[in-house]
Amino acid sequence: MKNRIRIILPLCLLLFGSCITTKVIREDTEWSDFWWSHESDVSKPRVLFIGNSITRGYYPAVSAKLAEKANCDRYSTSRSIEDLALLQETKIAMGKYNHTVIHFNNGLHGWHLTGEQYEEGLRKFVRFLIAQKSRDCKLVYSLTTPVSSKEPGVKLDSERNTIVMERNSIALKVMKENGIQVIDLYGLMEPELEKYNSSKGDLHYKREGYELMADHISREILKLIENRK
Repeated sequence: MKNRIRIILPLCLLLFGSCITTKVIREDTEWSDFWWSHESDVSKPRVLFIGNSITRGYYPAVSAKLAEKANCDRYSTSRSIEDLALLQETKIAMGKYNHTVIHFNNGLHGWHLTGEQYEEGLRKFVRFLIAQKSRDCKLVYSLTTPVSSKEPGVKLDSERNTIVMERNSIALKVMKENGIQVIDLYGLMEPELEKYNSSKGDLHYKREGYELMADHISREILKLIENRK
């Protein structure tokens, strides 16, 4: 019995980080969806996109732009960076594939998290991706997009956009420490946010906004695909 306990405990720590149940604060409605493109096609490298509804918004455009060079998969979710379900579902999204590139972001959910909690969760997620990915897979992180204000004449939501900027600062530090490339979607969208927002105060974008993001992301991913060994 003692030997069995010694075996089970390390296994729990390896799979879940801890066997102790911690309370995760979730939104009233949580959602996740998966998309694997051209599953039977093994002639091209595969790219996995992990993110929220913004990722889901630009995915069709970026997938089309990469279509000649890669098959694109997607895992979109409202899971916050501290939620263990994010790790479990990411493992499902990675599936049986050896992705050539994994492009990820998490910043527009889990508003209750402090900066310290966000950083802890992001570091854990990065460690998870590094451990789970194939050896030659490249990781790419996109900074979180800005939050528009609902107030007339005010461009940015003073409370939530401040949180986004803090999270982007944390992400830049974490990615630099881990040698992970960063795409600045915040800097891309902020100057003309009111032009591309789907409506004032909305986190989402018009088709032209998603096309702009897709252009930027696809160029960087194509470089990684074409320069791979």
